[in-house]
Amino acid sequence: MKMIHKVFLLFCLICSLPTWASKLVIKSQPEGAEIFLLANGQRPVRIGATPYEANLSEVVNTYVKGSSFLLELKKPGHNPYRLLLAKTADVDIELTANLELDKAISNIKEHDLLMNKLFDVQKMVRGRNFRDAILKLDELEKQHPNLSIIPELKATAYYMSKEVEQALSYYRKAFSLNPDNADAYRMKLYLEKKMGIDSEVK
Repeated sequence: MKMIHKVFLLFCLICSLPTWASKLVIKSQPEGAEIFLLANGQRPVRIGATPYEANLSEVVNTYVKGSSFLLELKKPGHNPYRLLLAKTADVDIELTANLELDKAISNIKEHDLLMNKLFDVQKMVRGRNFRDAILKLDELEKQHPNLSIIPELKATAYYMSKEVEQALSYYRKAFSLNPDNADAYRMKLYLEKKMGIDSEVK
């Protein structure tokens, strides 16, 4: 009788211990990505947005009938992020997804950033801060070696600081990069004539 009592007490003790439900935790950079679950060829089901935390067994039992499922994260302006997972409710799943910026959006942002830097350079030149303007243009020229506007601005800074030979060199470079750059071509011809140099592109 005592043995039965002990077993019963042990059973009660086990039942009273807390049970730990497995978790599904999804984060993303940037935050606010919508989370979709795709299973068994069904239409995607939106289950929330990042940051997201739920009981994994509830999610699996509600939406997943087969042996695997696909999680997909979507955010406007970013490439979707997909991850295939085996059906399970016994382990915690913690996912942190870095969403890549859509290439078209990325190019626009890069273009806008370059324009802002060039406007800053123009302000330096107008303020006769030629040294800093040229140093900034040196950096931009390394990043964008095929843009004629950068050597053209550098030529202008040199011309305004009365370093005519350097100015001519960069006007020539700007014109060689873009033969349709009419301003660089006019300044190239003007300086060549002023310096008594035959017209040529170097």
